[in-house]
Amino acid sequence: MKSSALKYILPALILMLVSPVLKSQEIKSEKVKIMVNTINKPKEAVPDIQLLEPKDLKQGVTFLTEVQSMPLIIRLQNPTQGVKVLVNNVEILPNSNGDFYTHTYTLSKGSNSLYISLQKDSREIKDLSYTVIYSEPIKNLSPFVTPEGKYYALIIANNTYKIESGMMNLMRPILDATAFKEVLTSKYTFDWNNVQTLYDRTKLDVEVTLEELQKKILPDDNLLIFYAGHGIMDKETDIGYWLLSDATRSRVTWLSNSAITDFIKSCKARHILLIADACYAGSIYSSRGMLDGASTAIRDLIKSKSRKAITSGGTTEVSDESKFARILVEQLKNNSEQYLRSLELYNLLQKPVLANSMTAPRWGSINNVGDDNGDFVFILKQ
Repeated sequence: MKSSALKYILPALILMLVSPVLKSQEIKSEKVKIMVNTINKPKEAVPDIQLLEPKDLKQGVTFLTEVQSMPLIIRLQNPTQGVKVLVNNVEILPNSNGDFYTHTYTLSKGSNSLYISLQKDSREIKDLSYTVIYSEPIKNLSPFVTPEGKYYALIIANNTYKIESGMMNLMRPILDATAFKEVLTSKYTFDWNNVQTLYDRTKLDVEVTLEELQKKILPDDNLLIFYAGHGIMDKETDIGYWLLSDATRSRVTWLSNSAITDFIKSCKARHILLIADACYAGSIYSSRGMLDGASTAIRDLIKSKSRKAITSGGTTEVSDESKFARILVEQLKNNSEQYLRSLELYNLLQKPVLANSMTAPRWGSINNVGDDNGDFVFILKQ
């Protein structure tokens, strides 16, 4: 009896012991299958675009050109169904292979915004943005350089303000202005006697000095005006003002942008460059953020009248710890070009100022004061 029972019990015990092992191996086998299937499953390629031409066109860097019709070559990577390439929200069609797109972008004079985007099933999956400045080339270049005349500068800086103005005193403007005067007179063709400084002075002091300059300056001369201090924008009139040391809360004590532009319009100088390191300084331009310049031979830039401005920002506030003036002096010190245009100076300023402040510097023509596509040129002393 015992022998017969063991015959049936032993196989059952062996099966009970082996079954969990077999099940464990089966589970592991299934996991391996899942992992293998996951690894072997190819990932879906994501469509992408790349701008091949113009090669020098980069995001975040202003691109200057004298060619009005600019050819674009765009490469589409990993094309799939439902993908579209758009230039300034207008769809462009591919070549026969379906992976290259060509388009001729017609520029307007001045600043142009170029947007290239990639859409899939009406959903934007990538966008590229660029700033392009187009200016017409000047024809019939003269063989002779027009006499550049004398170089004058008026440097205005304010550290101290009245308590009733509600404006806090500043630390940097006069220090920056002094360094600016030093680099102009030591490295460039600015005679020390022709550089006038007004530090912590009144609105009347500035107005009288501008009147004296208007009588002194001749048609072949050049004038640079530098201002560092507080600025303000009147929200009711949308007019920008400089605040001199005698400023109060009354607009009567503020020096308006229109007063500056009236002087610039009536001044006989061939070239005038305004450099302003102040809040809302950019309101002096013909249009906010608009750039209007030409890349031409120095001789023709000197021959043509110019009324340009470089400002530390647009129509927003500028930090009391503005790095603009210090970077301006640094770039003028480091410059080795014999002839440095105001546009080239702006290009030297743009990146380091953006990297060290919350505002973007601006360059452009001043509105309705007689600019004729020339440019102010800094000339190194021989």
